[in-house]
Amino acid sequence: MGRSAKPVVLQLLEGNKGKYSKAQLQERLEREKLIQPKTDKLKPPSWLSSFAKKEFKRMVNELKEVDLVTNVDVNALALYCDAYGNYVECTKVIQEEGLMVEYTNKAAETNKVPHPLLTKQKALFEQMKSLSTEFGLTPAARAKIAIPKLNEKEESDEEKMFGDV
Repeated sequence: MGRSAKPVVLQLLEGNKGKYSKAQLQERLEREKLIQPKTDKLKPPSWLSSFAKKEFKRMVNELKEVDLVTNVDVNALALYCDAYGNYVECTKVIQEEGLMVEYTNKAAETNKVPHPLLTKQKALFEQMKSLSTEFGLTPAARAKIAIPKLNEKEESDEEKMFGDV
């Protein structure tokens, strides 16, 4: 199976290893713009809690400013916000009840054990972490998707004569 296609901008950042001409790259860039999803339906799904809906709206406002969210991203962003809301709820319960809780086993012995929600909290954290990289919500994720200014160098005599072949 062949490699999956990369966006033109990413190809240019990696050095145009395919050695495409400027005309080919420009044509591909124009085709990519044609399939860019719209951003007119960025509303939180009804199944989100009120806390998660507030987070959804906050994230949409932030991500719209840098053109990182479209209509097709709504569900993934909703999953992130749902996990965030559940994480906050778990954290509140753990803070109220403490990290250790009493547990009575079948032999009627009472022991102190780690709070059961700690496991759930960890799973929610991992879910949030993986989804946050998709939207560039961490410094490392933003560094990966940042597009540095391309160095425009002056064309050599050969490039002027033969183009970018």
